[in-house]
Amino acid sequence: MNKTFHLCFLSVAIIGILCTCASFEKKPVSDTYYVRADGNDRNHGLSEDKPFRSLFKAVVMANTGSIKMITVIGKLDVTSEQSSNRERVFLIQGMGKTPILIQGKGSDTNPPVLSAEGSGRRVMLIKGDISIRFENIEISGGVSSDEGGGIGIGPGSSVILGKGALIRNNQAGSLGGGIIIAPGGSLYIDGGKIFDNRSAVIGGGIAVLGANSVLVIKDGEISNNRAQGGGGIAVFQESSFTFSGGAILDNIADVAGGGIIINQAGSFTMEGGVIRGNRTSGSGGGIALLERSTFVLEDGEIQGNRAAENGGGIATDNTGAITVKGGFISANRAAVRGGGIFTAGPFVKSAGKIYGSDMAEDAANIAPSGAAIFVYQNNGSYKTRETSVGDGLILDAVADDGWVIVENEDQFETSLY
Repeated sequence: MNKTFHLCFLSVAIIGILCTCASFEKKPVSDTYYVRADGNDRNHGLSEDKPFRSLFKAVVMANTGSIKMITVIGKLDVTSEQSSNRERVFLIQGMGKTPILIQGKGSDTNPPVLSAEGSGRRVMLIKGDISIRFENIEISGGVSSDEGGGIGIGPGSSVILGKGALIRNNQAGSLGGGIIIAPGGSLYIDGGKIFDNRSAVIGGGIAVLGANSVLVIKDGEISNNRAQGGGGIAVFQESSFTFSGGAILDNIADVAGGGIIINQAGSFTMEGGVIRGNRTSGSGGGIALLERSTFVLEDGEIQGNRAAENGGGIATDNTGAITVKGGFISANRAAVRGGGIFTAGPFVKSAGKIYGSDMAEDAANIAPSGAAIFVYQNNGSYKTRETSVGDGLILDAVADDGWVIVENEDQFETSLY
């Protein structure tokens, strides 16, 4: 009997130990990894009470596993990330195009933020073959001596700024105060906002740089950013920008392109949305086109922009090409020439409306010369104007005021890159 009792007791003990071990090793079922500044990278990261400490660890796990969502609780910074890199606080690197969602969770007293405040570094570098979507989280406080104070997007990397994604209060010494997109990188804005960023040279909010670089804005806002050229956005070196919805508002450029500058064979297609309230101390209150760049207006509004020189709405040099297929250009002002448009390069218009100063005050483009359009013909080298003023084009009753064509005058030039 004693032997039997001992065997039974031993069996029960072994079963109890196995059950205890199984219970200890079992991880909670979760569709997200959690990250919090007081977490630990030795945790499993699958619950709020066992979060990771660093975003880096969560991204590594998301890259290698089936869970493709990361939830940031409160504020993460250089201390929580334990980053010793002198140029950036956060690094996101990976392989594969399955999107990873990084979303924020917080409160009014502890909002979700990826911060570089006080570190003197860029907030984040994203590199490799990876797709990241941000929602309901702020990226702020970054400083870069050259490019991309907020986010640097490397070749092959794709970033989506969804609803509640905020890029604000970042600075760059050269390009892209908020975001720099390197050759081969892409940025899609679908509800995000980029505001209050600064660049010492171009692209206060965003700079798109190099062939195969892409910027697409479907919804969202680019506002209150500042640079010498392209207060809101700079598109350079054969990169492309498509704008179909949202708003580019109240950005400032000290030299050219209050809202946007397109340079060095960059391309810009506007399919909708609004460019409004931007201003420059030079030319191109809303948009400036330079060095073989192109702009196509298919729909949307360019409205209420200001230039201290030429082109309240749009200004081009003698190589920048404008095609107007639709949309409205109204209520812009230039202190010198071309309230709506100043063009020295190819100009084609098939539809859309460009208002002159005999319209109602809230719709009229205004300038001392060429309230609607001022065309500089460059000694006849370019046939820059259409032969008819029809197709919905509304000008002043006095041709010398609304539609001005001049040869052999100074044209719009700038030395920006």
